[in-house]
Amino acid sequence: MLPMILPSEVWHHIFSFLPLTDLKTVMLVCKDFSSVCARESLWRNVILNKQKLSKSNADMELAMIEMERFNFKHKINIKDYIDESEDMEEAQNQNITRNIFRYCCSKEHVNELSMETANLSQVGLCLLIRSILKLKTINFRFSSIDKNDLTIILSMIPYSQSLKSINLSYMNLSNISPQLLHKVAKCLEKVSLNQSNLTVDQCKNLLHAIKMNPQMSTLGLGGQQSLRLLPGEMLTHMITQNMKCLDLSETNLHHCQLEILLKQISKLTSMTSLDLKNSVFSKVDTLVVADALSNIEDLGLMQTEFGTGQLDALFKQILHKQKTKEVNLYSVNLKEIDKTLFAEALRTIKLVVLSFTVITYDQAVSLLAAIRQGSKIRTLYMNHDLLCNVDTRLLCGAIASLEYVCMMIPKMNRKMVSEIISQALKAKRLTKLMSPGILMVNLRPSKFHLMTANLNKDQLKQLLPEYAKAGVQELKLNNTNFTEMDIESLISIIPSLSFLDVSFSKFTPDQLTTLLHTVKNAKNLEELVLSGIDLSSVSLQMVKESICNIKTVSLQKNFFDKMSEVELLREGLMNSKIMCLKLRYLKMKFLYGDYRLVCEHFNSVQTTMLLEMVKDNPKVKELIMTGDDLSQIDEELLFHAVYKLESVSLIGTHLTVEQLARIVSAAASSDSLKSLNLSSNNLSKLSPDLLVSATENLTVLGLESSSLTQQQCRDIIIGATTSSTMKFLNLNLVGAEWNFSLTQNLPEDISVVLKNAQRKEDLHIKWDFYSQW
Repeated sequence: MLPMILPSEVWHHIFSFLPLTDLKTVMLVCKDFSSVCARESLWRNVILNKQKLSKSNADMELAMIEMERFNFKHKINIKDYIDESEDMEEAQNQNITRNIFRYCCSKEHVNELSMETANLSQVGLCLLIRSILKLKTINFRFSSIDKNDLTIILSMIPYSQSLKSINLSYMNLSNISPQLLHKVAKCLEKVSLNQSNLTVDQCKNLLHAIKMNPQMSTLGLGGQQSLRLLPGEMLTHMITQNMKCLDLSETNLHHCQLEILLKQISKLTSMTSLDLKNSVFSKVDTLVVADALSNIEDLGLMQTEFGTGQLDALFKQILHKQKTKEVNLYSVNLKEIDKTLFAEALRTIKLVVLSFTVITYDQAVSLLAAIRQGSKIRTLYMNHDLLCNVDTRLLCGAIASLEYVCMMIPKMNRKMVSEIISQALKAKRLTKLMSPGILMVNLRPSKFHLMTANLNKDQLKQLLPEYAKAGVQELKLNNTNFTEMDIESLISIIPSLSFLDVSFSKFTPDQLTTLLHTVKNAKNLEELVLSGIDLSSVSLQMVKESICNIKTVSLQKNFFDKMSEVELLREGLMNSKIMCLKLRYLKMKFLYGDYRLVCEHFNSVQTTMLLEMVKDNPKVKELIMTGDDLSQIDEELLFHAVYKLESVSLIGTHLTVEQLARIVSAAASSDSLKSLNLSSNNLSKLSPDLLVSATENLTVLGLESSSLTQQQCRDIIIGATTSSTMKFLNLNLVGAEWNFSLTQNLPEDISVVLKNAQRKEDLHIKWDFYSQW
């Protein structure tokens, strides 16, 4: 039909600019549009992106969406929405985190939530409790949360009719009541408490609860040193009839405890995964070790210590039973195993980790020969210097028989590198290869992502034609010296590439001219990385013309001065095709119809040019400036730039009182500005009433280390409390200059208004009052 004359990817890009109401309407136009709109990535970003949600109430937007088409997406992971590599402000992260909780709690099809490494301190107790009562699986691994809130949400677990699994690993649980942990473990099927600093009493109560819970199938107690202080018979409580996965890594159990546990495990037919990292088996009965461990499908034995004859016995049982599917022998001494037994046993296992293990040359050759001849091994980690001495054909034949290979061989010679790459490109089964200077990923048939570094001219002459023949579409040639070779083979492959990275490589001026001209005419090229290349020999105009058709461009450390970067930014803002531009002092990203600019260490002339571009470009919505001296910038220019933006961050920018007054006035009168961060600027001389007026329109206000007076601080908290829009207020490190004794009590007038603010559910105030003392 007529609308689909354009490719679906183009419609997907167009629809990404629509608000939620219009996106929902578009779905009703036709089946083709409905199919395009049903892509999860489109809705996910619209729902959870800060700029979209700041335009209206998040709960209302979420309520408008019918999500039945995403029934398959039952698990939400915060890492899909917060990119740690981006310079995202804490307020933005907090907003996205809260929106994820709201979304998960409001949608019936979502039953799993992973908030690993997230800061949950500002989410709000109500949302945390709702998630506990509604979801089936929750992962809070490495998360930070107030200890009182943690106690409350744990106390709600016994009342949940749905929660079956929780991961609290790497969170300090030592202050949690042993009785509360008992109640939690008694009603769940999967509990992970690795490295959570449990006390002896907590461990006792936990094991007693597990004994009474026949449904427990997964238990993680890695790193719990307190288990060493318990009798072996008590430890057997964790070996329940349905136990499938048990993590006791780094618990350093005594050999008597280990023997009792292994005897119990050998009787259990249900266990499929066991991690005993750092355990010492040398004093445990050999038959007990071999019999118990050979029953496990996924066996974690990293850095374990075995006695004489134990490994031979274990490998014989593995070969005989053939139950083991994955084994991790990282840093284990295996050299006493017979080479034939070593190869025959491991060839029956799908995933084998032999990184930094102690093995002999004969063992390595036997294993590689077994793999080449045919084995069950699909994934192999094998990092050893001795592989440098192995016949290249044998090594390449083994690699070609695998799906996933990691062979970090420090002393690998150049000839071996070339042969491995050449054979890997022809391997039909291989999907990923990692080796020094090599990263090859077969994204799908006939599409490779290939990174090679430090190749010489002979290697390049051999490999570049093979790259073209194999259909490589994403190519990295970092730190390569092209000056001594003809780059025609590189030039010929560029038109077929979608991604090219030659960062920190060396080119002659003529080669650079040819390269940039080729890039300019490459219609398929979407991402270009030229960081670390000296571009001073070519004109800035040539660089601008070469990147005009590329979506993502990285030109960091290219010996451009800051004025040249400003000119490149001007090109990026004027060119609708450039979505992302990364320079040394400037970053530009086009996200959901808006530009986000980040810059640092600009002088007054460069900053003035930048602000003029910001003021005149309606698509620039977010500006972040850190460490720039803005004290000489015209106040009215700052006012007009801030007034039209949605988010402004001017951290440590040496703003004068007059400039600050105009910026705050812009925030108070702007209908678009939702987030303002003036941290590390001296605001002590501003009128409290002026600061309060900014809270009336803003959603986020950052005033960390801003030298506020007590009067200013009190009035701002009152303003934030009465504001209908304010959601996040950062007063961290405020108060260090106040003259009163260092006690546990805040000034009384501030303490009262702060308590009132805490009663407002949607308002989150960050104030680490004592951190600077």
